[in-house]
Amino acid sequence: MRLRRNILFFLCAGLLLPSLLNAQTHPDPKLIEEAKKEGKLVVYAAYSAADANAFKAAFEKKYPFIQFEYFRAGKDKLLARYLTEVKAGQYLPDVYQSSIFPMMTLIQRGLIGKYASPERGIYGNDFKDKDGYWTAAYVNAMTMAYNTRMVKPAEVPKSYDELLQPKWKGKMGMDLNKTEWYVAMLQMMGEEKGKKYMEALSRQDVQARDGNTITGQLLVAGEFPLVVSQYPTSVEEYKKVGAPIEWVALDPHFVYSIVIGVTAKQPHPAAGKLFIDFVLSQEGQKVMRSLSRISVRKDVPPDPPRLIEGRKLLVVKPASAEDYNRYNNEYHKYFR
Repeated sequence: MRLRRNILFFLCAGLLLPSLLNAQTHPDPKLIEEAKKEGKLVVYAAYSAADANAFKAAFEKKYPFIQFEYFRAGKDKLLARYLTEVKAGQYLPDVYQSSIFPMMTLIQRGLIGKYASPERGIYGNDFKDKDGYWTAAYVNAMTMAYNTRMVKPAEVPKSYDELLQPKWKGKMGMDLNKTEWYVAMLQMMGEEKGKKYMEALSRQDVQARDGNTITGQLLVAGEFPLVVSQYPTSVEEYKKVGAPIEWVALDPHFVYSIVIGVTAKQPHPAAGKLFIDFVLSQEGQKVMRSLSRISVRKDVPPDPPRLIEGRKLLVVKPASAEDYNRYNNEYHKYFR
């Protein structure tokens, strides 16, 4: 009996050891020394100002000998700026963080380098590429949201097909910046069926707006009772201040990755790698969670857990730059 218990113990220990090692990784002392000599880090990111300042403060507290500089903008403006700089022969950022789709554009152009951070091991295969170009810094979930004063619980749609019912005509808002939602719908339905659905939805007089924030504010204000695609994290933030809105748990639950990687021509390569290690670490992901972001690191559950836990996820697959541009144009054709 004792022998059997010992065998079970060592089997379990063998299964758990890799995850425990991944959860307890420590910065490479040699990398720290090299970063100290560089003394500077430049990050380009599709952050909010709050996110950027929080990570600047956290990183500089841990590594006070590195001057942290960043440029933040929306994903499309950030990409345009970087490509313009490259065209002029300027290679300024060490790290680039944005939606998976702009990152694919940069990878195809040879502007993102490879770095297999030791923190990557604890991330699932859906949230990192096999070659080491990118890892998910966090994910955005996308689902329907509604104004609880305008939509009764029994009337809440339980599927996207229900949005085609006559009663929703002229009563829906949509964020035109969420091309990722359009891609997710096509990946779920298949392109032919998905485009037929989009044609039908476009005839529902959807009120399109530019930006998740303005769409959420108009939902709270009652401009429309329902939003076709909204981040549940932002809904949770509105709920904390008493806003009358809620989000819908659909199956599958759409998520897409906001990814991070080193640039191919880093002015400060050691500092860039050190920052990626920090962002992907348990410590960095707890900072991410405090900013209402959804971590996919296995030892940092989301807050609240219902954001993704226990849900069947549809992780939006990366597309080529050409495909993404086509999807973006199609999405705007239907709804702009």
